[in-house]
Amino acid sequence: MINTQWLQTFITLVEVGHFTQTAEKLFMTQPGVSQHIKKLEEQAGTPLLQRYGKRFELTQAGETLYRYGCRRQKEESELFHQLQNDDPYSGECRFACSGSLATFLYPHFLDYQKAHPDLTIKLEAAPNKRIIESLKANEIEVGIVTREVESDDIKQMLIGQETLCLVVPSSFAKEDVSLERLQQLGFINHPDGEHYLRQMFTANYNETLHNISSVKITGYINQLNQILLPVSQGLGFTVLPEKTVSSFPHQNKISVVTTAQAVSEALYLITKKHRPLPKRYEYFVDLIKKLF
Repeated sequence: MINTQWLQTFITLVEVGHFTQTAEKLFMTQPGVSQHIKKLEEQAGTPLLQRYGKRFELTQAGETLYRYGCRRQKEESELFHQLQNDDPYSGECRFACSGSLATFLYPHFLDYQKAHPDLTIKLEAAPNKRIIESLKANEIEVGIVTREVESDDIKQMLIGQETLCLVVPSSFAKEDVSLERLQQLGFINHPDGEHYLRQMFTANYNETLHNISSVKITGYINQLNQILLPVSQGLGFTVLPEKTVSSFPHQNKISVVTTAQAVSEALYLITKKHRPLPKRYEYFVDLIKKLF
């Protein structure tokens, strides 16, 4: 590592151009300045100055070191400015939530980013477990999950509820949809399918779903905006959050079953308890709370 004090003396000497004046500027003695330059040359392993009389010229190595020193000073100045300036309108913002919530929230986030282009939005769609792991690993700063987190290191806030919908093809709209009828039709599975289906079956069909293998599966898709496509074509039923269902473009081809018991999931906003959020997150946290 280049000695910072010696490098600063060298840069000042180059810019002032005189040993005595450099000593005065740095509140040093002239022999002290000379000693710093000598030690820096020893550390560099090559002469930095070509002296003649009371003046000097930089060697090629001296030119290189001077340019490096100036860059380092500038970078350090910018670094300290960033460390001391928590700008609410610039920087990377990292979030994670379910696919349905990501689809709902992302347009709102982009509207704010357009007004503040120095912000960068990173939004990951992921299941609860992955969101919690990402938060603990500092890969994200804010997450939204559908269950309480048992961890002393995570701060959580209940922000609302997400209604789940049992969705069937439109041809079933006038039917009293029984469990047997659903089993005949078959389930369109997706990454959160088993989790959602278990809640729907438990609340409305007195059926405890221990394993998805007990249900007839007629399809699987991990693209959120495609899950309702096979349902609309009569190939199965599924369970999805209301926001995902309402955004499907072919509403006339699907039907939401009116169940005896409404099913919903609590939504929790989670952050690291001992990791303060930068100011740029304040708007987004307030927005999320308002939207839900």
